Amino acid sequence: MLKREGRRDKMLDKRKLDILNRIIESYIASPVPIGSRTLLKESGLSVSSATIRNEMSDLEALGFLMKPHTSAGRIPSETAYRFYVDELIPEINREDSLVERFIDAMPEHLLGTDEFYRRAVEALAHETDSLALMMMPKGGDRKIKYLDLIPVSDYFVMLLVVGDRGVVVKRMIPMEFSVDKEDLEYISGVLSKAFVGTSFDNIDGVKFVLSGQLVRYESFVLHITNLLSQIAGNVDDMEVAISSVGNLFRYEEFNDVSRVQSLLRYIEEKENLLRLFNELSTGSDVEFKIGSENDADVMQGNSLLGRVYPLSPSNVGKVALIAPVRMDYRKSANALVAFTDALSRRLGKER
Repeated sequence: MLKREGRRDKMLDKRKLDILNRIIESYIASPVPIGSRTLLKESGLSVSSATIRNEMSDLEALGFLMKPHTSAGRIPSETAYRFYVDELIPEINREDSLVERFIDAMPEHLLGTDEFYRRAVEALAHETDSLALMMMPKGGDRKIKYLDLIPVSDYFVMLLVVGDRGVVVKRMIPMEFSVDKEDLEYISGVLSKAFVGTSFDNIDGVKFVLSGQLVRYESFVLHITNLLSQIAGNVDDMEVAISSVGNLFRYEEFNDVSRVQSLLRYIEEKENLLRLFNELSTGSDVEFKIGSENDADVMQGNSLLGRVYPLSPSNVGKVALIAPVRMDYRKSANALVAFTDALSRRLGKER
């Protein structure tokens, strides 16, 4: 994984690496820029303050440290956190005592209930000082209950789809030319007749015919059927358990209430959550997405950690943690491994 940084990691000798790690761990513990004298006092390194200052200047030139303002203090960059995580991954350990604590937080008599997953995800959030999210099985929407095309303007139409158990999906469709209202109603009727009552799994097999002058809307209708196929792929047999956000307020970064509100608005949308989980791989390792490595703007100042757990022989669920970029990656990764292993044991699906 160190290949991401090209030759920069090869230029870190033991002393630079030691200094970098100490700065990162100091900033994780407290978001205060650290200077050479403070680092020397706290670390007990047997070198002069000037030597540490020179090493810090080199680390800044290599992109690992930043100066947030004109003071002499430095803070880690995203590059530093990525380096730290890449070095950390082989050291992730499953703590048996932590596995047992998580198992205790997942009462066996509540298996299969929303309360089981709610308690589990709260335990993980509390252990990691993060916002915790977990995909959980649910008897989800299986069929299209309602479909409509709603004119928004001369050149935009909204596709509205409602599932049989309440999922609502809306898609804006740009038009190359204006569609007559009566034609739109007719197309909506044709599509409703063809798709309402159809299983999401069978959407690609639906056949219907446009005749007469409506043939000119063929590309428009084809676009709609492609959207329906995409919707079918996202209407998963899943729900997401989300912890309370209280743990985030221990971070100074979330003293800004608007930042918390933006994150909450983002995770309120099921499509955003599915997109968030889809960004994570299905491998067994803990995955780290740090700051700008995340796609969503609201996630740029945060990091996302994720790991899978087995739901069935052919399907996996995912658990994720969200916290500011300076989150405690070591503690969080260890907890995530222990949590998913505990969850697998509780569900009777040992790794």
